[in-house]
Amino acid sequence: MVEVGAGFSEKAYAKLNLYLDVVGKRSDGYHDIVGLFQTIDMYDELFFIQTEDVGQIVVESNVPIEGQNLVERAFRKFKEFYPVDFGLKVVLKKRIPMGSGLGGASSDAAATLRFLAQRCGIPHSDILEIAVEVGSDVPFFLIGGTAIVEGKGEKVTPLPQISGYTVDLFCPGVSVSTAKAYSMLKETDFKKGPRPIERLYEAYVKHEHEVILRMSYNVFQTIVCEVYPEIKTALAQAWSTDPIVAQLTGTGCCVFALREHSGLYSFC
Repeated sequence: MVEVGAGFSEKAYAKLNLYLDVVGKRSDGYHDIVGLFQTIDMYDELFFIQTEDVGQIVVESNVPIEGQNLVERAFRKFKEFYPVDFGLKVVLKKRIPMGSGLGGASSDAAATLRFLAQRCGIPHSDILEIAVEVGSDVPFFLIGGTAIVEGKGEKVTPLPQISGYTVDLFCPGVSVSTAKAYSMLKETDFKKGPRPIERLYEAYVKHEHEVILRMSYNVFQTIVCEVYPEIKTALAQAWSTDPIVAQLTGTGCCVFALREHSGLYSFC
């Protein structure tokens, strides 16, 4: 967190799913996943300014926010757990495309929780429970870097950070609903990814390109490419740049092309 004039700023980094498989559907309607997540140095920036409107939040964004505002949700969930004796104005500078699979909204929510925890003197570890209630990807974004993520997203195992890789992004601009993508899954789609996921992580650490290519996986890639031809085209464009691997991130719409050098964004 950085103090800026009368307020503070936080960066909210984007993420890639280097691996994403669904292992089953839960009784609560969510799905259990296993994934290898990695942040990259594309980021939104949030400016937090305290106000006298106790318990109230106002979010100003440079782009219209469609659907639920997770920054507001994070603030209201935090208030359910801890007293807040101030109001908050959040100025959100979006750079991460919405509906892209890069996790921008969840990362913004995590940045908000980090600010609130520091402002209120709450240990970082104590806000994990709140993060889980705000959104499935929010717990990972509290930590960032490289991690294996399991359950519905609440089980985050941080790993020594992968370094030495860059990516170019191919984002066709269609918005893919996460709920719709999950609804298209069939039970026969579960547990199809190569195992163990730790071998893919090891391949990244050792720069074993052939193993990275063989073990990279996203359960949603084939499904969303069938429904959204624009994503299929973006994937073909990514492969045409001769990357180590090209793959959908999240439920889409963005595709990343992985390379060791010369990509626009770096692992961070």
